[in-house]
Amino acid sequence: MPSAQSVKFAPTRIGIVSDYYYPQLGGITEHAYGQARELSRRGHEVTLFTPNLVRVPKTADALLRDEPFEVRRVGRAYPFYVNASETLLTAGPRLGSDVSRQFSGRSLDVLHVHNPFGFMLPMTAIARSTARVTVGTFHSVVPDGYRPLRWSRRLLRGLLSRLDARIAVSAAVVASIGAHFAGFAFEVIPNGVDTDFFTPGAGALPWLSQGERNILFTGRFDPRNGLKEMLRAFVLLRKRRQDVRLIVLGDGPLRPVYKRMVPSHLRDDVLFEGRVDGLRPRYLASSEILCTPCHLASFGMVLLEAMSAGLPVVASNISGFRLLMQDGVHGTIVDHDGEGRAFCAALDHLLDHPDVARRMGRAGRQRVIDNFAWPVVVDQLEDLYERLLSKRQGDPVAAGVMR
Repeated sequence: MPSAQSVKFAPTRIGIVSDYYYPQLGGITEHAYGQARELSRRGHEVTLFTPNLVRVPKTADALLRDEPFEVRRVGRAYPFYVNASETLLTAGPRLGSDVSRQFSGRSLDVLHVHNPFGFMLPMTAIARSTARVTVGTFHSVVPDGYRPLRWSRRLLRGLLSRLDARIAVSAAVVASIGAHFAGFAFEVIPNGVDTDFFTPGAGALPWLSQGERNILFTGRFDPRNGLKEMLRAFVLLRKRRQDVRLIVLGDGPLRPVYKRMVPSHLRDDVLFEGRVDGLRPRYLASSEILCTPCHLASFGMVLLEAMSAGLPVVASNISGFRLLMQDGVHGTIVDHDGEGRAFCAALDHLLDHPDVARRMGRAGRQRVIDNFAWPVVVDQLEDLYERLLSKRQGDPVAAGVMR
């Protein structure tokens, strides 16, 4: 049980809705799990509503996680692509009635919906919410002129008006979607990370701890995540030095395309390890630098995990990354050139200056502990829930949860 000091207000019934949850890996999955676990640890009664997966992605190492909260499956999630990224669509002939049935009798104080623009489970959950307050967290940055957002603006404004609070995981998300929805305020509460799981003390993997110095790339094989430029940068780097190896964590339909990009003489030095779950901290501990030439990100969970593990990062110059790390302090921010030359130069420099790299890793770890550890993030969520519930004048539940 949590100590009295860790609980902001008396136990509350909280529902969390997310299209994404294990065994589907990804940033929103990590966020939903971390949020539910920390809230449960503090004594709240938490139920996580998430779909069954039509296609369970192959994972190299599934991790059995502690779930001190209830998980309820509703609907079926189908994979598809949108906004240059693999995503999920939850559907079902009785989805609306199933959601209503899950909510009935639970007397939720807070319903917290992730990715509120997600079609259909998040939208249905907001429309059918019976909670005292309904909150939505927006995770995605959309490109300038993104047509689906313009075409559905009226519908989405109606959806936003049903939310008692709108959270963005970064200012980049606010800048991306806020201009389309004048009059709606967004509060920035970042993603969190488990700093006890992603730790410098995780221990290197034996088969990676000898010989070459390891560069790590991690992410789904979506075009926007920049694996093509990463591979080009590595080919250039190997022309400068023979002591490096590239480790690639992730998978996707483009895997054969990316593997063909690796020259035959380097195939033993580019390790495609697939989707990795429980061993991620040990892959980080086995590497010297994380490199991510991503083209579009709202926040950068892969950066956050690497920084928590004490690694310096070489990252692309995009808003979601600039808000998370400081160039020259936690790593190096690089402009895209399409050919990987700038990423190659940044990696080469850090490999030549290991003292600088280690100092950046320590600074990154401290930044994460101070700003993005789950206790810090959930403090902000509890403060928001408390403010919203306190506005329910005369509401006996709201009066009961206040200290």
